[in-house]
Amino acid sequence: MKKIALFAIVPLLLSCSGRESKGGGADEAAKAGYTAKPNIVDTILLKRGVFEKEIISNGRLRAVTKSELTFRNDGVIAKISVNNGDYISSGGVIATLDDKLAKLQYESALLKMDKAKLDFADALIGYGYGRDSSGVPKDMLEIIKIRSGYKSALSDLKNASATLENLKLIAPISGKVANISKKCFENSSGVFCTIIDDKKFETDFNILESELGYVRKGSRVKVRPFTDTEGYYEGYVDQINPVVDERGQIMVKAVVLNSNGKLMEGMNVKVVIDNMVPGKLVVPKGAVVMRDNFDVVFRLDRSTGKAMWTYVTVELSNSTSHAIRANADKNAELNAGDIIIVSGNLNLADGSNVEIKSK
Repeated sequence: MKKIALFAIVPLLLSCSGRESKGGGADEAAKAGYTAKPNIVDTILLKRGVFEKEIISNGRLRAVTKSELTFRNDGVIAKISVNNGDYISSGGVIATLDDKLAKLQYESALLKMDKAKLDFADALIGYGYGRDSSGVPKDMLEIIKIRSGYKSALSDLKNASATLENLKLIAPISGKVANISKKCFENSSGVFCTIIDDKKFETDFNILESELGYVRKGSRVKVRPFTDTEGYYEGYVDQINPVVDERGQIMVKAVVLNSNGKLMEGMNVKVVIDNMVPGKLVVPKGAVVMRDNFDVVFRLDRSTGKAMWTYVTVELSNSTSHAIRANADKNAELNAGDIIIVSGNLNLADGSNVEIKSK
């Protein structure tokens, strides 16, 4: 019985094996007839041109012109005429002190001056000169003024007049009012406020010693606050400190024009210095990818339509582009006029089929 069962199974196995062999051959034929779809890419024609080198740093804005203001005399604040953020012209009144005591002192000084004039006239007569002082010798005239109290009264009147005038805090420059630190009926001692001329700001920032060759006095600068994504403010390098610090950095000062009035004292900003470097092979940043831990670009072979990778060295970079050259250590070749793939290259291999995206 066992032998009969074995003979019955063998044909069945052979039959199954034959079907599998036939199906496997069909799969191989299908694979052989399959052609990989080409990768869709964008390209540019490689040219030599001017590369816009960017030196990027951070800084903080300070007004070129500003003034901290204090009252010349102590007193009680009677009126504040402006608020923080208000614009005030040079000569405008910012705040005023209570004038009651100052007016009394001024009136008292006037009375003393009137009495001193009478005493001075009497003294002139006593010295035999009459009321006309034009013929009195200069030295003698000074003695008479002192002894009659005239000179002391005149000094007191000047001081009282100045005190009355100094009750008003006057803006020495035009600008915006900031940092008002007092309220009405408080004592005026200490700094009352700051006036900021916000037409121009300056900012200090650091560059590397190796970047000094690309920066000079008058170099164009672009500044953008961290909170602003709309664009840059124009400026220029005003000073370069001739000292390299222990970190290999050099301090640079730039002046920035507040073109739309939105810049503010103390803002943290991104600073970009542009420098034009001619004669460079320039590609978008997306054209350079990593292969075997090296930078490469893919060139389009005109005759085969395939992507051929080329090892490159990135010489310079900015926010959008690279300046590149062929990697001499890899015996690579790169020339103006080559067609460079700039997108769709992330998954390419050397010799990949590509198709230029239709526009």
